[in-house]
Amino acid sequence: MRIVRSCHPEVTIILPKEKIQVRAGDDVRALIAPYVAIIRRALDEGKVGKWHGTSSDCCVKQVRRILNHYFHFYPGSITEPELHVMIEDMLYVHKVR
Repeated sequence: MRIVRSCHPEVTIILPKEKIQVRAGDDVRALIAPYVAIIRRALDEGKVGKWHGTSSDCCVKQVRRILNHYFHFYPGSITEPELHVMIEDMLYVHKVR
């Protein structure tokens, strides 16, 4: 891993122990809001990737999949339906920036 990271700084490798740990009682919205904003902006611009669908459900699932690379949600921190609604709210209602 160190060789890949030193020789290829453009490659991002996140090991499971390096993920942001989200535990019960943490403010999940405050933790994920900046990431959701960055992901949305990157996918809107199409420079890094693109949206795989236009429905809100498709977009939320895609953001959720990307968030799983950066966060480890412990049981009791947030339920799947609550997280789905929170991401959808950030993507479409408040337009987190």
